[in-house]
Amino acid sequence: MLKVIAEIYILTKEEGGVDNDIHSGVMPSFKVNGDLIACRIISKDRIIPKGKHHIVELEFPYGEIYSQYIIPGLESHFHSGAKIEGSAKIIKIIE
Repeated sequence: MLKVIAEIYILTKEEGGVDNDIHSGVMPSFKVNGDLIACRIISKDRIIPKGKHHIVELEFPYGEIYSQYIIPGLESHFHSGAKIEGSAKIIKIIE
């Protein structure tokens, strides 16, 4: 498993995003090198409000396969199916 620190932003409904705030532990897809891969958003706060920037941990269960792409500075999107729910910028790799 690959773990990183990232700055995320969850889109508001008006921006085309989600209706409700998300919870720590949610597992959206994350776009890496053209593929959507599983990730888990872990926050010290149980609820992650939309429309704001947050520093969180992202866990990628199969991230080692994409470790050449999941590097500091990578900017990408979170998806639920084809719908973009937010964005993230990788800050640092933690394991």
